[in-house]
Amino acid sequence: MPNKLWIAGAGSGKTHKIITDAIDVIKGGGRVLVVTYTTNNQAELRTRFIELYGTSSECFVVKGLFSFYLEDMVRPYQSEVFTDRITTISFTENNPHLISGTTYYIEDRAEKSKDGSINPLHYLTPCKTKAYSGLLAKLATLIAKRSKDAPAKRLKEIYQMVFFDEVQDLVGWDYDVIKSLNKVMVDSICCVGDFRQTIYTTTFGHKAPQTPQQKIDYFVSKMKFEKNSMPNNRRCIQEICDLSDTIHPGLYDFTISSVEKIPDEIAHHRGVFIVKQSQVTDYLASFRPQVLRWSSTTGSKYLPSSLICYTFGSCKGLSFDRVLVIPPDKHLKFISGNIKAFDKDKTEESRNKLYVAITRARYSLAFLVEDMLVNDLPYPVWDGTDALVTKMET
Repeated sequence: MPNKLWIAGAGSGKTHKIITDAIDVIKGGGRVLVVTYTTNNQAELRTRFIELYGTSSECFVVKGLFSFYLEDMVRPYQSEVFTDRITTISFTENNPHLISGTTYYIEDRAEKSKDGSINPLHYLTPCKTKAYSGLLAKLATLIAKRSKDAPAKRLKEIYQMVFFDEVQDLVGWDYDVIKSLNKVMVDSICCVGDFRQTIYTTTFGHKAPQTPQQKIDYFVSKMKFEKNSMPNNRRCIQEICDLSDTIHPGLYDFTISSVEKIPDEIAHHRGVFIVKQSQVTDYLASFRPQVLRWSSTTGSKYLPSSLICYTFGSCKGLSFDRVLVIPPDKHLKFISGNIKAFDKDKTEESRNKLYVAITRARYSLAFLVEDMLVNDLPYPVWDGTDALVTKMET
C-alpha cells in the first residue's frame, strides 16, 4: 500500500487521529515517530498521548522538524560531506548568506567550492559545528543522495510508522526529504495537515512546491501518496463551517459539522454576525468573546488596554466558544461578498489567516465593523441585546 496524505480540516481531530493510529502501532509491538514543526504542537502531542494511552512510552517519540533533520538525517551520515561533528542548529529566519539589508551575497558562500567539493560555509556557520536551520533540509537531501538513502533505511529499522504533522508548513527542500524517505519507507509514512492553515514556513527561498496546489500535486502525482480527507469538523457549528468553505472554493471537500449539541448557556447567541464598533464595549461585557486581530496594534484605539487578544497567526491551534474578529480591509471586502478580494495576492497568507481566524470559533463568530459600513455586510447586526436582529435599516 502507498504512503498516505491526510488533509485534515480545522477542528477535524487530526491530533486525535495521529495519537490513536500511533497507539494501534504500539500495541502491535511497533515504534512510532511523530515529526512536527511548532513547539506548541510537540507539547500537545505528548500530552494527548498520555491522556489516551494512560502513560508515556518510549515507543512514542515526538521530534521537532529541525531536530529530526539533524539527529536522524544529517548527523549519523554527515561524514559523507563533513568531517567535523555538527553539534547543534543555528536558527535563521532569513538567508544567512545575504549581506544584511541587501540582496547581495557574502563572498565564498556558494554550495560548491572552486574545486567542486561541498563548501561547508554554505551549510554551516564559520565554526563549522552549527548547521543553518533554513538549509538543513537541503543538507539532509544531499546526504541521503550520497549515502544511497541510508537515513531512510535506518529509520525503517527503528520505526514502524513515521507521521509528519503540519505538512502545510513544509516547502521546497522539505519535500525532497520526504521524497527520499518515500522511496524506501513504503507503507510506513503518514503526512497530515491542512493547506488552508499555512501560516508559517520552515525556511526561506522560492523552491517549489510553495502553493497549496503544488504541495498536494507533489504528494499525489510525484510521490504517489494516497490522498484522504477529514472533512468533519468537531469544533464549529455548520454556519461557521459554511463560511470557512467559501475562502478556498473548489479545492477541498465541503466541511460537515459534527457538533450535535450546543450548551444551553450558549444557544441563545450563535452563528455569524456583525458588531458595530460603537458597541464593542457592550458586546465584550455581554459575551466575553476571544478577540482575534491582524496585528498586536489593531483596535488599540477602542479596545480595553487590559484585554488579552491573539493575532491571526498566534491563535492557530486554539479554539474558543465565542470569537470576535477585527477584519482588515481585504478581509472586510471578502466578507462583504467580494470573492476576488485575494486574487491579486502573491501569497496565500491573508486568505489563510482569515480561514484560521474563522475556524477558531465554536458557536458564535462576530466581525467588528465601523458603524457606517455595517449595512454593506450580509450578516445580522447585534442590536445590543442577547438576541440578534436582521440587518440594520437605513
